[in-house]
Amino acid sequence: MAEPKLLFACLPTPSQMLLIEAALGHGDRAAAAWAGWEREFQLDHPDEGSFRLLPLVYRNLHTQGLTGPEWNRLKGIHRRAWSENQVLFHRVRPVLEELRAQDIPVMLLKGAALASLVYPDAGCRPMRDIDILVPVKRARDLFENLEARGWKPAYWRPREIAGGFLAFRHAMDFSGPEGGQIDLHWHALNLCCHEAADGPFWSHAEPLEFCGVPLLTCHVTEHLLQVLTHGIVWSAVPPVRWVADAVLLLRSDEAVDWQRLVATCRAWDLSPYVHCALEFLNRAFALGIPAWALDALERAPVSAATRAEFARACAPMARRTAWQDLLSFYARWRRSLGGASPALHAHGFVRHLQYAFELQSVGALPGLLVRSAVRRLADRQSA
Repeated sequence: MAEPKLLFACLPTPSQMLLIEAALGHGDRAAAAWAGWEREFQLDHPDEGSFRLLPLVYRNLHTQGLTGPEWNRLKGIHRRAWSENQVLFHRVRPVLEELRAQDIPVMLLKGAALASLVYPDAGCRPMRDIDILVPVKRARDLFENLEARGWKPAYWRPREIAGGFLAFRHAMDFSGPEGGQIDLHWHALNLCCHEAADGPFWSHAEPLEFCGVPLLTCHVTEHLLQVLTHGIVWSAVPPVRWVADAVLLLRSDEAVDWQRLVATCRAWDLSPYVHCALEFLNRAFALGIPAWALDALERAPVSAATRAEFARACAPMARRTAWQDLLSFYARWRRSLGGASPALHAHGFVRHLQYAFELQSVGALPGLLVRSAVRRLADRQSA
């Protein structure tokens, strides 16, 4: 069954919404949603984003005393996710213990934190890595320390980890020599690589024990902000579990500070991302999202650069002009300035483009831009 084209390619498809209903719903509606999805799509070939929801589907139906087709296979998927997470936690724990021993503040983010705080058990939230946030001033040392211990960056990195790179990228995945993965964040948000944007995460942090190691995690408000801004962005692996993350956060006992959330979005020009995500959640679930907050986000001033960035982030395969692409790069770079004048830091944008195109030197940038322009012209002429 073909999926209809959605306005935003980052939002769940109808089939994924069936799974979300089975994972988060109650009674006959949850059971019917699971039976409908399994009958139509079966367990043999789900997309990876849908597969990540299956452990939560099992736990939700099992808790309500419900069953359905392929029940034993679904139970096995949950059990495997729990086991794999335990192995991951065990392999990452020594790094966390060492950071604590060095008195480095460590904040647990995303999957591992949410699995502990709002999911029924650790098997319900499959994850490939452990996300941790450290102060940006310690990031370069930790980057080098991990590499010295045999941890390998999963992505391209420049030869030198300079301040410009730390203001371009928010995090880097590392793979351990004996397995295990850490996503080392020096900024909390992928869209805001500036220390000031990390401020609410640290100032409202709360204690959390993880595998016996005392760490920090962020307030539910910042958890929700991170989930929405990360989840609403298109990914080759459909990031539909952001919906489960957000719903469980909003159903938790801890209340979101909506005023702080709106103020943060306005301050960092994030309103389109968060409004789109919350509006979708408000239509799909009864979560008590305040109407005034949705209205404030919708009415918030948004720069032309952020509008271009948002369009590109939600549907990157759509055809765009070189100017629109440049604006989207500019939007993220401007946030990294933390309010400083772009005109006085124009050289930083050139460095930002160097990192965006994964070049080892600024000198290689002109040739790449010329080749890109030639390709665009050829594509336009052949269209």
